[in-house]
Amino acid sequence: MSHQIRKHLALLAVSALFAAKAAAQGAVPEAVVNQFVSAWNTHDVKAFDRLFTADAIWVAVAEVRVVGHTDVVKGFEEIHTTWAKNTTIIAKDIKVQLVRPDVAVILFHAKYLQDGKEVPVLDRAMIFVAVKEADGWKIAAGQLTKQHEGA
Repeated sequence: MSHQIRKHLALLAVSALFAAKAAAQGAVPEAVVNQFVSAWNTHDVKAFDRLFTADAIWVAVAEVRVVGHTDVVKGFEEIHTTWAKNTTIIAKDIKVQLVRPDVAVILFHAKYLQDGKEVPVLDRAMIFVAVKEADGWKIAAGQLTKQHEGA
């Protein structure tokens, strides 16, 4: 077998592994949390773009509701070019409740990290309503909740 053919076969095998991993990541509702954390930590707007449904709703603060895929992703793009560009998060205490086989409510805590260490005053409770689409689980609605003042 020629070197060129072996090279193409190796690339094909690696591509198949990545495709299988991506498909597996979207097979369970909590995969959307892992994908959200990955998008946040890499500050990859295209990754956020793949996470939300066309009619997604995002509530970052009680007074503001962002509606529609384009505006939700635009909001993440804006914060990841300003204050969020130097942040990373980890997800803890993930709880999934299936409402139907294709709809799940996902609750978790987003812990912010600075220099690899948790910042205690930046714990956010998150809630996603996720729906299963042909290409995996997507966020139909999400809300970030801040800690109360005494925490």
